[in-house]
Amino acid sequence: MPGVTAVRIARLGLRDGAWAGTFRNRSDDDMDALTVAGVFSRWLHLITACVLIGSAFFLQVILPMGTRGLEPGTHLEIMRRCRRGFKMVVHSSLLLLLLTGAFNAWRAWGDYSRRPGITHGVFGIHVLLGLGALVLLLLAFAGREARPSRQSWVKVSLVLLFLAVAAASTLKRLREWAHDHPRADRISRVTSGTMQ
Repeated sequence: MPGVTAVRIARLGLRDGAWAGTFRNRSDDDMDALTVAGVFSRWLHLITACVLIGSAFFLQVILPMGTRGLEPGTHLEIMRRCRRGFKMVVHSSLLLLLLTGAFNAWRAWGDYSRRPGITHGVFGIHVLLGLGALVLLLLAFAGREARPSRQSWVKVSLVLLFLAVAAASTLKRLREWAHDHPRADRISRVTSGTMQ
């Protein structure tokens, strides 16, 4: 069905904007490599965030409940092994979230710039919450052995990650709104040719 693919892609937020010409001189069924990379990058960013949040939730909530009542030596050994695995999740998540986040921001910056006041503010909040949570996780799991004084840092980072997801979902909606409702003064500058 002609047009159906373009509608689906537009709903995903992959519209033709200042950042790329998605369907320039192509049929509706063709997608360029940049669009495919954008879809994959968004998917990888979301999956990485889900794995990181799920792992932190498991380590802070589920695992302590499951190991309650075990011998102290067994409990500590299980926690130590899980801690080692979680460190790998945090390090790989940091790399993937930074790479995919930078690419996704580059792709969406044209829409963010249409309403910079609100979109740049929410984008900044999203980035600061995410980076703050990752820094806390890196510090909490630094070294070979767990430090009890840093155990609460994981809980704080979990809250920050939840807030970062809330900011990201708000930003997604604001981006769609900014794309559909550019500022009137910007439209007049673009049509008159005085865009700076």
